[in-house]
Amino acid sequence: MANGRMANGFKIIGVMVAMLAALPMAAKKPAQKEAQAVLSVERQQQFTYYWYAAKQAIQQERYPDALVLLQFCEQLNPADGETQELLGILYDALGDSNRAFAAYEKAFYNDPHDQWLRYTNALLNSTAKDKQHQALQVMEQAHRVNPKDEELLDKLRQLYMFAGEFKKSLAVQDEIDAIRGYDAYSAYNRTNTYAIWGKPKKAIAEVDRWLANEPANVQFLLYRIELLQRAGARLKELYDTYERVLALAPRNLSVLNNYAYLLATHGGDLRKAEQLSQITIHDEPNNPVYLDTYGWIMHLQGQEQLAQFYLNKALWNATDDVRAEIVAHLQKLNGNHEQK
Repeated sequence: MANGRMANGFKIIGVMVAMLAALPMAAKKPAQKEAQAVLSVERQQQFTYYWYAAKQAIQQERYPDALVLLQFCEQLNPADGETQELLGILYDALGDSNRAFAAYEKAFYNDPHDQWLRYTNALLNSTAKDKQHQALQVMEQAHRVNPKDEELLDKLRQLYMFAGEFKKSLAVQDEIDAIRGYDAYSAYNRTNTYAIWGKPKKAIAEVDRWLANEPANVQFLLYRIELLQRAGARLKELYDTYERVLALAPRNLSVLNNYAYLLATHGGDLRKAEQLSQITIHDEPNNPVYLDTYGWIMHLQGQEQLAQFYLNKALWNATDDVRAEIVAHLQKLNGNHEQK
């Protein structure tokens, strides 16, 4: 059985990454508050005291106290974005999503430079149809006022990709690379974008671009195998890439198993397939995927009793995600017996 999910390989992501995961609360920046609203020294001190006390009250789950303190902050400086962000966090903790959304929205419009993330998350968590487009508009606006924020750029890249705007996603990656340079993360993002876009050849070209810099990178070689299979590449090219991986990581059991299964099911060297598969069941004798591969190779070699033994053992140890293929192999095996 080819498990198709390289344990050490990158995964092609078909959905947005965790709804742009929210960050922990940022530390207060009192100097920034003075720039947003001109407060007297005394009012600034009061504001800072109430804000930190409110944050601590939220952390201690003293929500009524936190609400009173944040209301004092609003009275002192109604345009403060971080106060509205704390109110949103408070309302989220109280289960009041409508008020939380309104607070995050107000925080963003008061401070689009810094208060874009929670508002974007709130939009994406909404069930309304236009919210994804609105989230993109929010992030684009934040990008205009803060064009060098790498975290913002990366989230914007992800959201463009999720929205199917692949050219824009790649353009944002260009901006990221202009800031920090081309690296493995950039290579992965570009490859992943082309893969989701349905352009496997361009995805492979991006993998090869990085492998030219780092030819011994097993992760990218594994990803190359997956992409080659998606692109329907010639068997020789697949075999050559498997050999490159095994030269670097000869005991990678997932690779050994998948290579053995490919050889066995595509008219390759059955003896070599058996040798590769033997290593996997030696190291993990109860792994149902590896047992299934070895049992099927035994069947293809005409060793039916051994095939029955290993396939039955595979089924005995099977989890739900692999059971169906093992059952299918057993049915084919037993069907052949009945025909004989």
